[in-house]
Amino acid sequence: MLSLLLFLLLAIVTIPISSHAFFSHALKAAKTRLRSRGLVLSGGQPFKAEEGLVPDFCLAILGDLHLDRYDMALHNEGRQHIIDNMAVLKNKLSSPKSQARLVSLGDLGAYGDAGTTTCFEHAKAYLEGYHLPYNLVTGYVTRAALFFSSLSLTDLHLTPLHPFRNHDLEGMDEFSTDVENLQAWQDAFGLKFPTFCHQIGEKTLCIGLSTTRFRSSPFSSHEVYIPKAQTIWLENLLKHHPEEEGWRVLVFSHAPPMGAGIRVVQNVHIKNGCAFLNHSSGDEERRVFIRLCKENHCIKAWFSGHFHLSADYEDSITSREGTVFVQTGVMGEKSSRDGRRQSRMVQGDGEGLQVYTVNHHKGGELRLDVTIKYKPGGEDIVEAHGHEDYAHDKWFRAYSPAEEDGCYLQSPEGVILDAMDEEGEGREKVCWWHMADGRVLGVHEGQVIEYDAETLSPLGIVVDKEQLRGREMVVVGEGQALILVSSLEALSKETTEGDYEIIHPNEDGSYWRRRQRNKLVRQREKEREKIAADWLKQNFK
Repeated sequence: MLSLLLFLLLAIVTIPISSHAFFSHALKAAKTRLRSRGLVLSGGQPFKAEEGLVPDFCLAILGDLHLDRYDMALHNEGRQHIIDNMAVLKNKLSSPKSQARLVSLGDLGAYGDAGTTTCFEHAKAYLEGYHLPYNLVTGYVTRAALFFSSLSLTDLHLTPLHPFRNHDLEGMDEFSTDVENLQAWQDAFGLKFPTFCHQIGEKTLCIGLSTTRFRSSPFSSHEVYIPKAQTIWLENLLKHHPEEEGWRVLVFSHAPPMGAGIRVVQNVHIKNGCAFLNHSSGDEERRVFIRLCKENHCIKAWFSGHFHLSADYEDSITSREGTVFVQTGVMGEKSSRDGRRQSRMVQGDGEGLQVYTVNHHKGGELRLDVTIKYKPGGEDIVEAHGHEDYAHDKWFRAYSPAEEDGCYLQSPEGVILDAMDEEGEGREKVCWWHMADGRVLGVHEGQVIEYDAETLSPLGIVVDKEQLRGREMVVVGEGQALILVSSLEALSKETTEGDYEIIHPNEDGSYWRRRQRNKLVRQREKEREKIAADWLKQNFK
């Protein structure tokens, strides 16, 4: 294996550009040898468009299911709501050839059961009960595929991995590796390739991106990580299906891209670094998806779940960079953060899309939320349909800076945040600024937050409420340093390092703290702690 990789590297360095045919032949031979050793690349045949399809279609989209085998009443009821509403939409379709399909955004199993063979088998039976063709594919980018993708070999036609969520790889008691867990998922659903790329109508594609790691995540195991190979595949797909040729693309992923503007849960997903695709990875890996939306206007809508929040917020649907981003709620009562149980439905044709909410907590009521009218070569018309369900307490909202919001500090220097008292007075202040190194920091709800410098999306918590309590936050040196002090007035020439705390950036230059560690690492630590505790108890009574 090592000799093969060395051969390929030497080929890249020594073979002139004109010898591309030779390298392609060598690459093909290498792929054959890798397959013979059980290292199948996560590729496949390039997507080929179908001819003769009618333009209209309808989709049912399920958010985080978290199916509990012993408590299925509400999920069975919700399934019937979907079946009934899909029958209504299907009656409006123009032709028997028009397609009606189901898409699941992942997180199939209940907590404690997620990621197991039993979970997969139960989920398969449940999804088949919709009596609709459904797209549910996943996979894993092998080390070989990652090696090739790192060389930017876009002619590999790497196949994407699809909504296999941040909990669907959690079968740690049954499987020792992510690869084994993914293979079990694939076997359960009878999938030859872990691919989601389906042409739903005339020049309309549904595609999906999947997380590929849980045990191997460097930080939060619940980060929805999309590897480079999938990004390369997506870029090629968009390149060959541009809006100029009439193509329209709907994307599905468990978490939204950073920059989508979807409502997030600050003290859960932002705090733990798992709100967006590739959240805990590098700046470029996080930003690539919103940049693709900006560069490819064929991406008309992007659907995601993950937050367990309903569609009853104005920012559950946003329009950014020419793409409409849609948050999908949950069907189960135990999974809902705000008590509302919902799914999504979509009706589309060559002219645009209509996005609906299915209110399971209201007997399956179908509510039209937004209408998208395509305008090739220009900006699509997005019409939001207001409704009374928006009139409720707007909790869970995470602040995102805006250029004209009046909260920007042009020249941050001195005390930015006064000390809070025990009652938390002072937490209402909102402001943001640039540090000297270009990083964006801000204050919201009594915490210091870092924001992405390009999209101004919240990245994570730098200093939390407890750290700030009773201390002032000061920016010094024209934005070069951030320090915490009990009182700026109390400082003197006799002040020592013990009287203040410097907030240093991380090794990668960011300031926000990765507060959630890998779940497998934490689990094994607890196992060792128990072994040690039992030994001490037995030997030192």
